[in-house]
Amino acid sequence: MNTIRILQLTDLHVFDEPEKCLKGIPTRESLLHVVQHIRETQADFDHVVITGDHTHDEKPESYQAVRSILGDWGSKLWQVPGNHDDRDVLRSVFEDRVAGAIPGRITFQFEAGNWLCLGLDTHVPGQVHGQIDQEQIDWIESAVASHQSNLSEEESASAFCVGLFLHHPPVMLGSPWMDAIGLHGMDRLQSMIIRNPAIKFCCCGHVHHESSNQIGQCQVLTTPSTGIQFAPEGEVPNFVAGAPGFRIIELHDASFTTRVERLPHARYIPVDN
Repeated sequence: MNTIRILQLTDLHVFDEPEKCLKGIPTRESLLHVVQHIRETQADFDHVVITGDHTHDEKPESYQAVRSILGDWGSKLWQVPGNHDDRDVLRSVFEDRVAGAIPGRITFQFEAGNWLCLGLDTHVPGQVHGQIDQEQIDWIESAVASHQSNLSEEESASAFCVGLFLHHPPVMLGSPWMDAIGLHGMDRLQSMIIRNPAIKFCCCGHVHHESSNQIGQCQVLTTPSTGIQFAPEGEVPNFVAGAPGFRIIELHDASFTTRVERLPHARYIPVDN
């Protein structure tokens, strides 16, 4: 198969008004700089995935701003919600892109060569933590089994791979304050990943920094925000003057490569207010 390129953006935290800031960071302007940088420095992408927290205020105007900044990427866009999203508003603004195999949730599924990519909905209304329930576990396993059944025995054994996208990472990261607002039910997702060796990666957001962990054969990756950055350590939230970033994933026959890239420098200094 030809290499398939995926761009992951996460934790945009855009407001309804351009000048509004999150801890001193003008998140809408920062997203604009990130998108401009990507367009100027990267080859084209086959898919663009947003892993939640499109906005900070959950207002229609904020989602409209995101859609406007993304421009023609809208035709290749896949999305799942984060804790700072509103499912109903997200659906209304991205009506042509947002679907869901599970009633009441926003999930996605697409094929990319030998790969099956699935987006999970970990949003809990009114809460910062996430939740993965048995219904979504069953959906993942059903989608994987259905896709495998359409492959030859040789293809299924040698080349079939699965990638997962969700907001809350399904691992503890060693940050007390962040782990406290992590994913509830991560044990059931971890168990499902281990018993499905085709699942090769799990790309997440929520933590506003880059990390890599392992669940069995699956690499669990977190990606920097397009706006404000968090330090990975500490007992309390620690905002740092890091450059905004994004992740590039390249899918090959039975493997993948990935890297995080950032803007050349940090334009803004966060303030603790």
